[in-house]
Amino acid sequence: MAIISCPGCGKKVSDKAATCEHCGFMLSAHDSESLVRKSRLQRSQQLSRLVSQQMLAILLFIAGIGAFFYDWGNTGIGPWVPYIGGSVAAISFVWYLITRGRIYMLKKQR
Repeated sequence: MAIISCPGCGKKVSDKAATCEHCGFMLSAHDSESLVRKSRLQRSQQLSRLVSQQMLAILLFIAGIGAFFYDWGNTGIGPWVPYIGGSVAAISFVWYLITRGRIYMLKKQR
């Protein structure tokens, strides 16, 4: 008896179980090869979503830095623009770091 990851929810279940006790995925209806394929597909999709989030965080960081330095030329659009730009840059940088860590952990699981 081995412990495998459920292709439906990703939680650990026994390979002898007929259904996943967490999400109800029918494990008995699939052979081991199709379960491995589904697990790899799920991991690949999750990695793709994380890379997309990472790119969005980078774009927000660049936009925040641009807004932070934009008003230093005294354009008069408002004294609050650098504060908002700096906040967006800081939040997106933290978001990038967290997403990068999640990508690292996902790749380490392989």
